[in-house]
Amino acid sequence: MLTNVSHTVTTWLPQVLKKRMRPLPEWPPIALSAPQEAVQIRLSTVRGDFDVTRAAVVAALRPLTLGVGLDAQLIHALEDSSQPQLHFVDLESRLTVGTLQLQHIRNWSTAGTAIGLFEVQRGTHRCVAWPYRPWNRWLQNRRLLRRKHDPSNFFMPPEAVQQQMIFYICPRPVVLVSVDDGSHSNLFPMDLVGPVSPDHFTLALRSTSPSIPTMKSARRVALADVPARDYATAYKLGIHHKNVKVDWDRLPFEIHRSPEFSLPYPSIALRVREMQILDFETIGSHTFFVTRKISEHSAGDAAQFFHTSGIYQHFRSCNGRPFPPAS
Repeated sequence: MLTNVSHTVTTWLPQVLKKRMRPLPEWPPIALSAPQEAVQIRLSTVRGDFDVTRAAVVAALRPLTLGVGLDAQLIHALEDSSQPQLHFVDLESRLTVGTLQLQHIRNWSTAGTAIGLFEVQRGTHRCVAWPYRPWNRWLQNRRLLRRKHDPSNFFMPPEAVQQQMIFYICPRPVVLVSVDDGSHSNLFPMDLVGPVSPDHFTLALRSTSPSIPTMKSARRVALADVPARDYATAYKLGIHHKNVKVDWDRLPFEIHRSPEFSLPYPSIALRVREMQILDFETIGSHTFFVTRKISEHSAGDAAQFFHTSGIYQHFRSCNGRPFPPAS
């Protein structure tokens, strides 16, 4: 009996230690139906809390800047709240699992909507229990710092990445973006996208992207929702962020044309939305586009490719309800 127990311990212990020596992934790919219904985002001000789940987006990564769609009530509330907070609520447990402290920079009124811009000051979360929480943060930060001198990597300070992971507690969809101005065309994945109102949708793209001039001149894009089963294909298309033009005949799927703008999009898309670009502004490291939907076509109801944060997936796994992995 003692021999069996000893064998079990000697087999199990190295596996546990090995697991604890690896940091949690930053952005695990998961499979969800859109829109996500797992997390609520609440903006807390001195005048009350507001549900901004369908109105909070990333506007820039460096410095980490968030955009929140504002109605008249929120604009009034922010007049007395220069440092509001974002709370991320796990809807099944009703626990606040993450918080971001914000600095209200300004409001941007454009194209019939108002967007509050906030720089993230600090963040906390309850997704990983102590003492694993500081240990995992240290492991993640060490991994991030090792990428600092990689010329192909967009470097963010580790603390900002930790804050972005808190924002990604609320799962973010991944789309394939098609751009074409007649001379230059491209197709690339993005997850810095999302609505700020029922009629306005935003995209934040690094300002060094060769596709920025194309988007500014054409003033139109097509967004294709990616099936979770095709997440690896979307990752491979990430190389296109460096391209001015893509060879459409060499892509691993058929290409269709959108009905209004005749933009190319992949045949694997679950849904395609044609978006008119209404305005754009450079915010930090990114160009922030505000768009409105011109057309929408659904072609399937399979699970969609989303990103969440590894810390929140860990929380859900510890509670017996992890998100299904994209596959």
